Amino acid sequence: MAQIRPLPHAPIIEALIDLRVQVPDGTTVERLEKALEGRDFGYHKKGPILRSSFGIVINPQDIPATRPMLGETTIVGVRLHSTDEKYVAQFTTVGFTLSRLEPYESWDGLIAEAKRVWTIYQACVKPKRIHRTATRFINNLRLPLKYRERFEKFLTGLPVMPPEYPQSISGFLQRFTIQDERCGATAILTQVLEQFTEGNPVPVILDIDVFRETNFPSDSPEVWNYLADLRALKNRFFFGALTEEAVRLYA
Repeated sequence: MAQIRPLPHAPIIEALIDLRVQVPDGTTVERLEKALEGRDFGYHKKGPILRSSFGIVINPQDIPATRPMLGETTIVGVRLHSTDEKYVAQFTTVGFTLSRLEPYESWDGLIAEAKRVWTIYQACVKPKRIHRTATRFINNLRLPLKYRERFEKFLTGLPVMPPEYPQSISGFLQRFTIQDERCGATAILTQVLEQFTEGNPVPVILDIDVFRETNFPSDSPEVWNYLADLRALKNRFFFGALTEEAVRLYA
């Protein structure tokens, strides 16, 4: 595991805070949008947030027949962008999400903006409780791997290829779901090698999603302290996934 420390040039392409909430009965997207009207807080409406569901028609007589897919799309919220397009807020009937896009600046900055925009969401939806708290960081490592160099130079925890196999890897996808017993949180770590061309940095996506079921009142300041704990857990996984040589790339 690499040493945990601040990184002036962290490879973060998106960092987000997500709060799932219990809303009052009768909360609808129409009421949410109505409550947003006339509120000037530095964000503009970009479009609706859609949720789709699908199913399969099964012939009960087990007679060969076409079995079409059924789909239903529902509008569940509103997507809003900050004036400088660096922040994206999602206001839905089930929760609140704030994303910071590139360039990521600091955790303190993300939390401060999340608190500010959360007050607007609270005023519009009047949530009762926060029942799930999460933070997620998506990194594009852009590794300077040369021809035939192995990923182990920069990454830990990669699956070992049998020696009988060709060792030149052009793509991979792996996902771990990890339970942290100390704080009761769950972390989902995803590593993806995206398509690349020889001679360019190798784009490995390291996606770390850390969350826990919670029971905070919607106005509780404790939720922000707990998010700091989740961020600390995220850092353990991030630095645990990289070698010291990799971390030095972003120092």
